[in-house]
Amino acid sequence: MSDLSNPFRYDRVAIASLASRYRSGGPLERAFYTAPEVFEADLDRIWRRYWLYAGHSCTIPNAGDWFTYDVGPYSVIVVRGKDGEVRAFHNTCRHRGARVCNAEHGHSRLIVCPYHAWSYELDGALRTRVKREFGRDETELGLHPVKLHDIEGLIFVALGDDPVPFDQAVADIAPKMAHQGLKDAKLAHAARYVVEANWKLVFENNRECYHCATAHPEYISGTYDSMRLNPAKLPEVERQTALADARFRAMGLDGAIASSAMTGRYWRATRAPLMEGFVTQTLDGKPASTLMGTFRQQDQRSAGTMRCTVFPNFWQHASDDHACAARLTPLDAARTEVVVTWYVHKDAVEGRDYTLGHLLPFWQRTAEQDWTICEANQKGVTSPAYTPGPYGPKQEANLQDFIDWYLGALVPQRQHDRTAAE
Repeated sequence: MSDLSNPFRYDRVAIASLASRYRSGGPLERAFYTAPEVFEADLDRIWRRYWLYAGHSCTIPNAGDWFTYDVGPYSVIVVRGKDGEVRAFHNTCRHRGARVCNAEHGHSRLIVCPYHAWSYELDGALRTRVKREFGRDETELGLHPVKLHDIEGLIFVALGDDPVPFDQAVADIAPKMAHQGLKDAKLAHAARYVVEANWKLVFENNRECYHCATAHPEYISGTYDSMRLNPAKLPEVERQTALADARFRAMGLDGAIASSAMTGRYWRATRAPLMEGFVTQTLDGKPASTLMGTFRQQDQRSAGTMRCTVFPNFWQHASDDHACAARLTPLDAARTEVVVTWYVHKDAVEGRDYTLGHLLPFWQRTAEQDWTICEANQKGVTSPAYTPGPYGPKQEANLQDFIDWYLGALVPQRQHDRTAAE
């Protein structure tokens, strides 16, 4: 008998059979990027179960501030309560199910359903007195809560009741992110894109820098990522990484790395050096804004960039004076919404302490170059002539890690079998 409470419809046997055909060492076959059935399975097995980045807490600084985040059939309200705590609720009234918040951002003393005016406190409790008329106690009819973690200003939510464990990720990310000062940040700019590509292609693009020398002249001018793939330049990368490692540790920070390897099964929080002469991630490497977090003027040039990634929908690069984050949301099998946001210190004044013309281009150009690549990738894999090629064992090792994580999450038995074999 089918589970009518599950909104996702796909043939689990067919999905398992498709996954079983995968052979390590190369990309997925066409159906993973094009088939509506696989997209439904992704929503169920990945997006419903894994922790999703919803936004930064600095965008809701005051009691009553809220924003919504929609993924597939789910809509979530993230709101700051009168006690200062950030909470999340399913955006559906407990009366007849209407959405109670129909904007992306807002401020409310109470959360009021526009259909019949049932009102809820900021902690989700039903305020409207309904027991006499409806025969149900108000305490039974509060907004359904959504599990939430606020990691030093990064808000993650879990849509389902049985999310994967997240405590180790929080323990790994939080102390490293604490230095960046995002709790005391403000949103400087947001750019919304609809990328005509499957969400996995977008994330796969993020997981390798094999394409960087070809596609990202601005990015490679400020980082060592593509240089580490060149044997002739690797000694210089290792030398600069060792110097950065010593600086970072002297500042009380974690040591430096020169790769994008994950620090957990589906997350990473690592500090990487910038190219010599760059103090932050701008086109000219010069400061973008006032310092944030624990960083002080004498530390300038020393902090590198804190890279945080959480599958399936988040990555962020945070320098000592600003941060740039990306939030992915799947729209259908061939479209992904990406919201890119830039953050600076809450007291920084545009025009005095920073300008968008200096702050944005490094990541704006890099992101838009990536979207062009991803859209071409989608068009290519849609072709009947597409057959998966090989991964480069050095250049694309992180891609293999992503695919192994994805298939293990999509078909649990596959991960069980893989673990047993190891």
